[in-house]
Amino acid sequence: MIKKIILILLALSLIVSCASTETDIDAVNEDGSPVWVTDVPESRKFIYGVGSAKLSNDNNSQNSADARARADLARKLQATIQEATVNYTNDAEGSLLNAYEQLTMQMVNFTVQGIKVEQRWKAPDGTIWSLVSIEAKTLDDQYALAANDYLNQLEAKKVETDNKLADLLAELSAIEGDTTAIRDEAIRVANSQIAEYDVALNGIDAGALASAIDAYTTAMGYE
Repeated sequence: MIKKIILILLALSLIVSCASTETDIDAVNEDGSPVWVTDVPESRKFIYGVGSAKLSNDNNSQNSADARARADLARKLQATIQEATVNYTNDAEGSLLNAYEQLTMQMVNFTVQGIKVEQRWKAPDGTIWSLVSIEAKTLDDQYALAANDYLNQLEAKKVETDNKLADLLAELSAIEGDTTAIRDEAIRVANSQIAEYDVALNGIDAGALASAIDAYTTAMGYE
């Protein structure tokens, strides 16, 4: 209960922030640097990430800055998804909780591939800065795609496990001697794995989770 109250208070504070502030990413500081170099932009539409790097050459610095900006955004996406789906994950245990965690990471990795590099800036000392973004209101659709892909993977693993068990049992039946212990252990392991897959397949509702993210981003002030 305390955890939920803290999350609600955090969400309310962020709602005020998102609803009242819109950073002009084209604005510059007094020294000529973009405003987003000193303060990560706030927006009613986008979630931003910022990264910087100074390596042996500009190309390496740019690639590293982009990667760090994506990592910064990925952390924010992970927090957003976890907060949006807190009612689901708080009630999850064991295999289902692990499935939610795996799904969240897959969603973040899936989403990060499609983020946009908004701007780059080279500081006088040679440091390359990168600003990346993703449209907050697209997260629900991307989550649904990632969730359905994840569930398809689990279904495929379930079928693969079942087929491997059938092949092993067929091999054991052709072996002379008592293979009861091996057979029983193989069945136990396979059934345990299949049961874990079933927990996730029956417990994860991609549509409901996507709707939760849509509702959350709306409540956060994103348009």
